[in-house]
Amino acid sequence: MTLASRLRLFLVAALLVSAVGANAREVLYLSNGRSITVDRYWEQGDQILYEKNGGTFGFPRSLLERVDRESAEPGDDDEVEDVGFRNEIADETVSEARQTARDGDVDLAADLYQEAIRKAPDELAPRLELAELYIARGDLRAAQTELEQAKRFDADSARIRERLGDVYYRRGRTGLAIREWQTALSSDPSPGLLYKLKNALRENDDDINFEEVQQLNFVIRYDGRVNEAIGRVVAAALDEEYYDLEREFRFSPREPIRITLYTNREFQDVTHAPAWASGLNDGEIRIPVEGITELTPNLRRIVRHELTHSFVNAFTNTNCPSWFHEGLAQLREGSARRDPYPTLRVAQAEGTLLPLWSLEGPLVNYSKDKARLVYAEALAATEYVTARRGMDAPMKILRLLARQQTMNEALKSVVGLDYQEFQTAWEADLKRYRPPL
Repeated sequence: MTLASRLRLFLVAALLVSAVGANAREVLYLSNGRSITVDRYWEQGDQILYEKNGGTFGFPRSLLERVDRESAEPGDDDEVEDVGFRNEIADETVSEARQTARDGDVDLAADLYQEAIRKAPDELAPRLELAELYIARGDLRAAQTELEQAKRFDADSARIRERLGDVYYRRGRTGLAIREWQTALSSDPSPGLLYKLKNALRENDDDINFEEVQQLNFVIRYDGRVNEAIGRVVAAALDEEYYDLEREFRFSPREPIRITLYTNREFQDVTHAPAWASGLNDGEIRIPVEGITELTPNLRRIVRHELTHSFVNAFTNTNCPSWFHEGLAQLREGSARRDPYPTLRVAQAEGTLLPLWSLEGPLVNYSKDKARLVYAEALAATEYVTARRGMDAPMKILRLLARQQTMNEALKSVVGLDYQEFQTAWEADLKRYRPPL
């Protein structure tokens, strides 16, 4: 398929472009009694290939009995999933990106989508459309990055998981593709997805082989190539930290917490985390443990840090700004945490401190130097809350966030300052404040 053809396919598949008027589609009736409504189909050797919802699928020619045409109005059950785009600031940029893609300027369209993502990092539409654009031009690694990010915002989306599986499969990561397709199939049992999954299962070369151990509070999975002994050590550490957090929060998550232990390669391939990340919590705790044979102080710190995120998420129903999330997780590291103040005083002198309200979204796209500054701000600002209002102040804020108050409202209630006033007071205190050891 030429680049121009792929771009036309991308424009049809763009996840937020609404259909206008009736769309003629074709229904493929199979000998097993099933039928598939498709955007178009064609024969290729002994296979029938078809396009549906922006993907290309297939099945053996011998299964096809007949083809009918139907007129489908927008709103049918199998219409492209509407991920919802609500950010007016980025809306104009997304519209410009779509038109630029139609005009054939792929590089500029990609730049515009990236600009829209910077303006609205929590919106799925520009991220997913950019992923489709990358797929259309064959840049599968870049597409994987965007789809992995999208999955962190909406892990339940069958659409996202299926497309991510498609990308994994095309990159030769059959085991990872199977995992995504299996998850997608649980909420979208489409024949095309089932066909892809069956084929992948037949040809799977055990590229990835996760085993799963269920405990009372955890579901622990680990790559079969990860040493089982370290898996047991991590499980024991998780139990200890879990009970400590239960006492601190006076709360227990309703659902078992999921943890996956990876080799370093699988951790990077699955999470696409930045090189500076020693662990990740995107609703599931993910930790690389390759080469570790015992519970080192650093591994204990990572377990404590990531499990804190899981408790905060469960306690607030995910209504907690990222900077406060990271501040709380670092506070629980105790003496293992880094001193943030040298970094902050340099940034303050250079005028590069970031406003805390700009750090409410995901923090994974930063360079190592910027990440160091962001995490230093998160820790110091959270310490400032305790210095000003006492050690129980963070839990008071979390309780208000659990009632779905905004961080601005919670700060005013607990600290007595709104976001802007808190930022000003905290920055003014940086030069003299030194937390107790």
